[in-house]
Amino acid sequence: MAPIVIGTRATPLARIQADLVAQRLRELDLDTEIQAMSSQGDRSLGGSFAQAKGVFTGELSAALRSGTVDLVVHSLKDLPVDDEPGLVIAAVPERERPFDLLLFPPGTESGDANEVTTTLAELLDQGDDALRKHTTPAGDAFAALREGARLGTSSPRRQAGALALRPDVVCCAVRGSVGRRLEWLLSGAIDALLAAEAGVLRLARSDALDRSASQVRGFRLDLRSWPCAPGQGALAVQVLRGGRLDGHPAMARLDHPPTRTAVLAERSLLGRLGGGCLRPFGAWADAGDGRSRQPTLRAVHALIAPDDWREVAGAGVAPVAVRTAASTTDDPGDVDLDALATRIERDLAESETRLAAGAPRKRPLRGQMVSDTPDVIVTSNPTTVRRLTRRLHPAVRVAALPATDVDVLDVPWPADRIDLDRPRRRWPWLLLSSPTAARVVTDRATHEPIWGRLPWCALGEGTARALLAAGVPPNLAARASGGRELADYAARVLEPRCPLFVPHSARGGRSLVEALEAAGREVVAWKAYTVHPAPDLAWPGGWQPERARVLFTAPSAVAAFAASDLVWPGSCWAIGATTAAALRNAGAGNVKCAHEPTAAGIERLWHEEAGGGRAAEASE
Repeated sequence: MAPIVIGTRATPLARIQADLVAQRLRELDLDTEIQAMSSQGDRSLGGSFAQAKGVFTGELSAALRSGTVDLVVHSLKDLPVDDEPGLVIAAVPERERPFDLLLFPPGTESGDANEVTTTLAELLDQGDDALRKHTTPAGDAFAALREGARLGTSSPRRQAGALALRPDVVCCAVRGSVGRRLEWLLSGAIDALLAAEAGVLRLARSDALDRSASQVRGFRLDLRSWPCAPGQGALAVQVLRGGRLDGHPAMARLDHPPTRTAVLAERSLLGRLGGGCLRPFGAWADAGDGRSRQPTLRAVHALIAPDDWREVAGAGVAPVAVRTAASTTDDPGDVDLDALATRIERDLAESETRLAAGAPRKRPLRGQMVSDTPDVIVTSNPTTVRRLTRRLHPAVRVAALPATDVDVLDVPWPADRIDLDRPRRRWPWLLLSSPTAARVVTDRATHEPIWGRLPWCALGEGTARALLAAGVPPNLAARASGGRELADYAARVLEPRCPLFVPHSARGGRSLVEALEAAGREVVAWKAYTVHPAPDLAWPGGWQPERARVLFTAPSAVAAFAASDLVWPGSCWAIGATTAAALRNAGAGNVKCAHEPTAAGIERLWHEEAGGGRAAEASE
């Protein structure tokens, strides 16, 4: 029999997984050889632009159909839920640990994490019989994150679940190999990392992890409160239907029935909910201890978030996360997946209805008459106004006063300067300096996809949240308020030979470019848009400026207001220190600063400044 050619992605972890299957086949006296190839997903470092369906499996499936390889080894969670025509999952080997790990750098100062976490080396060395005793409920683990922590994960499931528990965190879609993501953590580019234990463990067992990673600290998340991705930890051995290996005895020897039962139940539940690998959905099925060849589902735990979770989280509000479970104690026999899917859909719909009605936010204002409630005017478009004020009490009147207009310049972007033939560590980074730049670049990338393949770095939390709301979380987010701080961040965490691409406003952006160039970076900068004062600014009809709080969202809004005929209001609010400084320089009085560019930050400022001590009683 000719050697069995095994197809796999070319990443270190994928090669290790293919080697595991090859070793099992060799134990069955079958010759093998491995053919590694690059997938579409491996040729992109972008955020959600790189997460289209099948980007990690398409090339492997094509090689299988063409006869180039005899079987392919996938991470099962990467496979589309729907069966692929002409292909069959011939074997599902025994599952590796399906847990997620929440990891912190050594010496972290995030809450009490250093006292309660365990080193990565100790977590991985724990025997399988001790795993359940060394898990942590998700709520307890995420409580250890520092306020506004930058959390590394490109998974919609993990992002939505984390933000449901901690809406203050900033999600960064770090990509690349497991080792590369651990490097981001160790460098300080991110404050914490979510990773699948199975991948980290396989690398560690193959001595493919850097020694410094062993001192990373973390939690193993409990599967009941934090269900894994469907199929996480399992491998799929896929062959051509009717081909030389379809029905081969070796495939049955590779297969592990309890694992197959569990992971196919998880994927089936996702299919019943009409989702794919991009849906924020987690499911963990318990099919027993693995000793039975005829396993029965004991329990299924699931978590799901609504489709609009990014928009909600972009405002700094916790998105809905519905957790539910079913077990054989509810109904003797196998778990009824149809009934569980129906329950999930019902619970999700009920939760969204409650939020749409505003019930969680309608808090009584004790000690304060509604007639005394101040108005809030925001110098931005209605969409941004809704995002920033969605946590204010319904009695607060809110109006938009768009102070600026944005014109995208009709100029070619320097795509010809992008060299993706260089090693991925030296690919250019796209730096986004404001929420306006985020909107402009996101739109451009939908029409010119090469920009979506690059890694993106956001300047500040506001820019990062604007990208999340648009469905494209940044790969990294610098905790910086200007060009100098961003240059320092880039020097610390970005490969020095990486060019930095900076689309900026025609009226600004040079200070950022000059700071980066002064730090010795290769910068490609261009004027992509212009921001100019909106004509004929006027107070909303029927409003009294003297009793209104005006929230200025950017220095450009301050400049536009100062150039108008409007008088300064009695109280000026600012998002960020730069906007606050612009207000003071323009002669505004009673300036208050919301350092957090989210709905929660504006609510906090409203309680502190507008409602005083009495409004603070409104919190429940």
